[in-house]
Amino acid sequence: MTSETPKGPEQNPDEKSKLQETLDSLKKNEKIEDLFTYAQAHTKDTVAYVLLILGIVWFFFHSFYGGLLIGVVSGFYFTDELMQFLKSVNDLVEEQGIARSLICGGTLLAFFIAAPGIFIGAAIVVAMTQLINPKGSKSSEE
Repeated sequence: MTSETPKGPEQNPDEKSKLQETLDSLKKNEKIEDLFTYAQAHTKDTVAYVLLILGIVWFFFHSFYGGLLIGVVSGFYFTDELMQFLKSVNDLVEEQGIARSLICGGTLLAFFIAAPGIFIGAAIVVAMTQLINPKGSKSSEE
């Protein structure tokens, strides 16, 4: 007969003590402690970082859904800037000229075709933000 090692959640005492020591050293690590303090003080930013990282990783496997998540985070953070751009697009076309504006429009169209989720996610968040708070800006809430 062969001796089998225990499978499942059972661990031998040496492994448990090593794991406990590692966890204790992480808890005592000043950088980890600073990271947790920052995360507690800046919850909104921390959630955005995590969602952005998840969106980027997801983008490699399912580009539309990953892009959608990236677009939602970006739309949330840049609603005011996107609305300002959309309101002043006519002035921008006049300032830059028709040729440069067409090149810019074509480039944006190519980006939309390559990664539509980013644009759709941002558009959804911008539209929702404008419906909820049409005249106010997020910067006045902070």
